[in-house]
Amino acid sequence: MPFGTGIIKGMAKVLGIGSREPVTYHYPENPRPVAERFRGMVGMRRDEVTDLLSCVGCGLCETACPNEVIHIDTSQAEDGTRWVERYEFDLGRCIYCYLCIEACPVDALQVTHAYHTLTPDRSELVISSDEMMEMWESQDRFLFERHWNE
Repeated sequence: MPFGTGIIKGMAKVLGIGSREPVTYHYPENPRPVAERFRGMVGMRRDEVTDLLSCVGCGLCETACPNEVIHIDTSQAEDGTRWVERYEFDLGRCIYCYLCIEACPVDALQVTHAYHTLTPDRSELVISSDEMMEMWESQDRFLFERHWNE
């Protein structure tokens, strides 16, 4: 092998990469396509019969979470069943380990393709069960759209 062929091959590779068309996504207006197997934020399914939470309030997801992201308040209904009064999920503390999804006995929590969580205020990252159901139903929208319209 003659002297300098490695340098010539390396320079040819660099020039080939440098002459490619750049791949740029202008994020808020033109988001990058998401792969089918992408695992984003945790969403909550809506019950098909009652159109309410599918969560039964067992608290297994709250127990399984290593960062104490989930907070559930339940009460006893008149017929003796458990009723979920408050379900809060703190996206700012979530490490996306999905242990809450594995612990859920009724598959109320699901992985979504949503990843749009831009907000200037960390306190807004604490979302309710209604926002989690909206995130499950429309995964391509921004969670905090009001900041993009200002």
